[in-house]
Amino acid sequence: MHLEFNTLRNKLLICNICCDDKSALKNSPSGDYSSKLIALLGVTGPPIPLLRVDRHFTDRPNYPKKINFPDYSKRMTLCGSINGIVCLAHYEEMSGRFVALWNPGTNYWNPIALVENKSWVNMSVGFGFDAVKSDYKVICIVSESRVNNFGWSRVEIYSTNQGSWENVDGKGIIPFWPNVNLRHCNFIINGVPYWMGVDVQEEVAKSSVLGRIDPLTGLYKKVMYPSHVKNKSAKVNPVKWKDSVAVLIQSPGEYPIQMIDLYVLLNENTSKWAKMYSIGPLSSGRAFEHLRIPQSFSTGEIVLETWTQDRNIVDCVDRYICDPKTGLIFLNKEIEALNPYWFESYNHVESLVWVKGMIQIGKEHIEKKTNPKMKNWTEFLSKEFESALHL
Repeated sequence: MHLEFNTLRNKLLICNICCDDKSALKNSPSGDYSSKLIALLGVTGPPIPLLRVDRHFTDRPNYPKKINFPDYSKRMTLCGSINGIVCLAHYEEMSGRFVALWNPGTNYWNPIALVENKSWVNMSVGFGFDAVKSDYKVICIVSESRVNNFGWSRVEIYSTNQGSWENVDGKGIIPFWPNVNLRHCNFIINGVPYWMGVDVQEEVAKSSVLGRIDPLTGLYKKVMYPSHVKNKSAKVNPVKWKDSVAVLIQSPGEYPIQMIDLYVLLNENTSKWAKMYSIGPLSSGRAFEHLRIPQSFSTGEIVLETWTQDRNIVDCVDRYICDPKTGLIFLNKEIEALNPYWFESYNHVESLVWVKGMIQIGKEHIEKKTNPKMKNWTEFLSKEFESALHL
């Protein structure tokens, strides 16, 4: 009931932010942009801090097996948010060892160990939800070195219901690889994660597509962009828009460079798209060369970042919030507080949801002897959590 109530009113993004001491987010240890922060962001108002991340720490190759959340959270990446559960991945000293699920609203988490006898190099992590079985799943796309053709991958899926990994190699190595350095899915729609990447089987070498992994079946499916994007000068940015797959297309030569078209995918099977809106012209007073869409709010407003590489322009980045339906576009001062930049972001709803395997942060290493009569420790933690909710 709490989840349903919040979902209907949700207007928040959860963001992984890099900030400095000159920003509105004060408490940074230095001005070298080394402070990271997980925060909630609304259309208006300042960001709401959830977790401050200290990136300065000594690498320890013999990292303890009994990990704790404060250590795990250093240098991690946001990989998705569903029903208040946030997926995290670590690519530094715990690379190839753990991913984790975290509910920032209840302060519970679940570190999930990766299978030790497999390669997890060049891994990109997504988060999915199987609504049929009410099963939250961590979905990893991993570079497959056994395949000679560059760009092929294998898919590994962790089921929270089963508490184990399932390798879906038997269903085929997929001819897809997320864009270089993309360590997380771009967005999640109805529990299905989408990645921007290349399909090696396309007629055009390294053709850009959206790839999705179905959390129910584990099967890969490609989503082709609108046909007129074959224009080599067009720049495509996929985005989740009102629970639909959408793209923002910047087509120099077709329209003024300050204009952007919003297309929505109507049918995934036929790759049928419809142009919904033309956005712009953006009002910064200068033409831009590049466009980045961190995310869109559930209410439809889209966050845009534009920038130019002109060295004569010191402040070369402009940040907007635009409402495609009304055509309203404005420079957003709240987002400017997040200078110099932000990383991953996803729609997020605050909830009391608990999934199997979660334990309270700060109590990761409680001895099971606390209750010798309780044989199932997960069952014990579940009862403790339920009791806390009734207080």
